[in-house]
Amino acid sequence: MSALPNLHAVRAKWDAVRTSLWFLPAILGATALPLVYAARHFDTRSGSAPAQDQAGWIYRGGPDQAREIVATILSAIGTMTSLVFSITMVVLTLAAGQFGPRLVRNFMARRQTQLVLGVFVLTILYALLLLSALGQDQQEGRFPSVTVAVALAALCLGLLVAFIHHLATSIMSESLIEAVGSELDEGVAALDEAKTEEPAEGELPQDFGQRAAFFGTDGFGYVQSVEIDQILKAARQADVVIGLDLRAGNFTIANGRAFGIYPADRAYPDLVKEIRAAIMLGPHRTPIQDLEFPIRHLVEIAVRALSPGINDPYTAVSVIHRLSAAWPELMRRAVPTGIYHDADGILRLIGPSIDNASLMNAAFSQIRQAGASMPLVLIHLLKSFRSMAPCTRNAAQRDALAAEITAVVEDARREIANRADLRDVESHAERAWRALERENPDPSTADE
Repeated sequence: MSALPNLHAVRAKWDAVRTSLWFLPAILGATALPLVYAARHFDTRSGSAPAQDQAGWIYRGGPDQAREIVATILSAIGTMTSLVFSITMVVLTLAAGQFGPRLVRNFMARRQTQLVLGVFVLTILYALLLLSALGQDQQEGRFPSVTVAVALAALCLGLLVAFIHHLATSIMSESLIEAVGSELDEGVAALDEAKTEEPAEGELPQDFGQRAAFFGTDGFGYVQSVEIDQILKAARQADVVIGLDLRAGNFTIANGRAFGIYPADRAYPDLVKEIRAAIMLGPHRTPIQDLEFPIRHLVEIAVRALSPGINDPYTAVSVIHRLSAAWPELMRRAVPTGIYHDADGILRLIGPSIDNASLMNAAFSQIRQAGASMPLVLIHLLKSFRSMAPCTRNAAQRDALAAEITAVVEDARREIANRADLRDVESHAERAWRALERENPDPSTADE
């Protein structure tokens, strides 16, 4: 077993932590105790310092008055905190109903929300600890600790106003689409640059099904990450070929068929254990190694917007635009082929692959199906395909784009009864075809 933690597994766990509402508030709340200790230290020093050497803005009074002020601050901030939590829950409920429950993750991941909750928690804990630390036997004097409490209360008031403004803008569909789109951009940027040489080739031995030993995972859930380097290292040490039946984003069940080891007589228990350890499972999908994760979140926004209950085609159009904006960079990146060799160039691992056609299908097919009877949606799909055509770099990308254009035209001819609307869709399809043909002088498919 590898002594070092799996890099992708750590990233998946960190993603779960950073998208939680407790992480940043817990960190800020933990600073309350040292802050009170430091403030009380300055209280002691201020009590012994000459009055002319002390700043006039530091609170001056007796311990009873100081306790009353801190108690008032504690009561007020407690009320404000309950208000912040209530507003947050209302927004999360609205987001889950309009955009889908899976999009709640993006609201929870916002640093602004976590920061506001964290500062409120810090202020409450600071006031509680300070209230217990202010003794009755102290003499009248200056209390920097009370001044800090007042400053924290003023900060909370300012953050409350900013928080309400932030929530008002974050519930807008464009803001959410951009937040999810940024996550898609990060996933695309994590891919390697496309190379000029031929992609890696390889296939499993012809008798793999007969001579391999097959194993499943210990539990069930979504594959959150697969540590490819760890599997390659283990396969090289055992001198085996591994056929992996799943990738990040897939759902697997316990003791199903997750991977095979060829030949079967080298499928040692330690090897099986290490391969299982390289596959991290969880109750939900994560964007780590799963490029379809943010794509499907954007698609969910569009499909819900096109549902009869919401009927908001312009939100779907915004999603189409945001998806197409990610495609120029994606087309110049190399998508994982699922074929991996060790340092000596020997084939060691073959797993599921993704390609441009499957990604394009995941991005646009459901939107096309949901908006097949809406000329507005189909026209904007075709406009996006037309703008994406000059970005294609190889025949596979052009074929995938051509298939999407063909599908839009077929759906339009089947669903749109108005001849004028249909001609408008077909006109935009012809423009998309011409843009694609300029990139491919000898296209293998044609619409007309």
